[in-house]
Amino acid sequence: MVHFGTSGWRGIVGREITFRKVRTVVQAILDVMDGASDGPLVIGYDTRMLSERFARTAAAVASSNGVPVRLPGRDVPAPTLSHAVRRLGARAGILFTGSHNAPEYSGLKLYTVQGTLAPTELTDRVEERYLEIEPHWEDVFLPQPEFVERSDPKPPYLEQLQELIRWDVIREAGLKVAVDLLFGSAREYLDHILLENGIETVVIHNTRDPYFGGYAPNCTSEVLTRLRDVVRREKADLGLSTDGDGDRFGILDAGARFKESSLVLALVLDYLARHRGLQGGVGRTLSTSHLIDAVAREHGLEVVETPVGFKNFGPLLVDGTLEFAAEESAGLAWAAHLPERDGILACLLVTEMVAAEGATLHELAQRLFSRVGLYVYRRTQVPRTERLEKRLQELRKRDWDELGGRKVVAVDRRDGLKLVFETGGWLMLRLAGTEPKIRIHAEGRSQEEFRHLMHEARSLLGRAGR
Repeated sequence: MVHFGTSGWRGIVGREITFRKVRTVVQAILDVMDGASDGPLVIGYDTRMLSERFARTAAAVASSNGVPVRLPGRDVPAPTLSHAVRRLGARAGILFTGSHNAPEYSGLKLYTVQGTLAPTELTDRVEERYLEIEPHWEDVFLPQPEFVERSDPKPPYLEQLQELIRWDVIREAGLKVAVDLLFGSAREYLDHILLENGIETVVIHNTRDPYFGGYAPNCTSEVLTRLRDVVRREKADLGLSTDGDGDRFGILDAGARFKESSLVLALVLDYLARHRGLQGGVGRTLSTSHLIDAVAREHGLEVVETPVGFKNFGPLLVDGTLEFAAEESAGLAWAAHLPERDGILACLLVTEMVAAEGATLHELAQRLFSRVGLYVYRRTQVPRTERLEKRLQELRKRDWDELGGRKVVAVDRRDGLKLVFETGGWLMLRLAGTEPKIRIHAEGRSQEEFRHLMHEARSLLGRAGR
């Protein structure tokens, strides 16, 4: 079975992800995308074991179909592939990556000609085509090397960032930053552009390691322990990090404290609206902090709420409905750059923001809360089991008027179950789209309310089967 979730097809190598499945899925993509464009197929890969071989296999299948292919000479970040697809007018982009998942995972992200993650209606067609051809596909093809061209998407991507960021402001502030690339594809991208612009930068984990030092390459507080030590030792103003394929970010402040992505997203939105002329719509997924809404209201910006999955923002960023998009799992997009999330851009914007404001992230957060009120948000997760899945389905079907003494004013069942309360707090339970987990989200207008809502959310699942 091949299934595209919120961010592509993903699974454990050798079990869900095999070479035969890769070849068959690529053929299904070519069949579905046939005639979409005369441009090349852009294929990339991350630093994981077998990712490069998967990419070469995909190129061989595409070339056997007479499809021109652009294949980089090394691993590339996801936003760089998105940029290359748009720049080349490609028929599609394929990135072999396990993203932020553990080293044993791999997968495939599919990009449209606009450089956005493929929407559900397109990936559904790929799945259907896969099921049609898989039982009888002989898996025999004749590669045509003349159709495969090596290319380097790095220079034009970094040139765009070079023009977008206010480097003079950062230099004048004299900031010192520590960067943790987590052995991923953003190495020699984020660190290089900072160094080339004269920013004092300390870099760690900037080599290729398919096992990511034994951790999942995710920008969480637990994973960024080494970065925390470096920020303290070097007395850095910021700690910056990107995940395995560079489309997510992690931020530490000058005190080496991890800043929740929901807060960072709101601060960047506020900065862009006040200093960079952002006036368009703001996208937020169901599971993202309503602090985004509070900032948008203050600046008179319209908020569009979508189901979970950054792919839902793509068309809206392309057609101008949205100028900024935020996803709680450290996803940020600014239409001035790409209609796709970019962890490298996010890190650079945070650096520019701290430089321009002349304040620490902690100070900026306190200023923001003094204007719009306090929002306390966290996400946690539990292993996905059949019992908990059944319980979640039961909860979705129930009518909700109140929970724990709080009046429910809105119920959303588009992606799991989300309850919004009269106080402005909310909780959400949903199945993860990229790993076998059940996500638990809660946000309160005070620390006390947050703790209460998180307790209620856990209790709802904890009563499963009773």
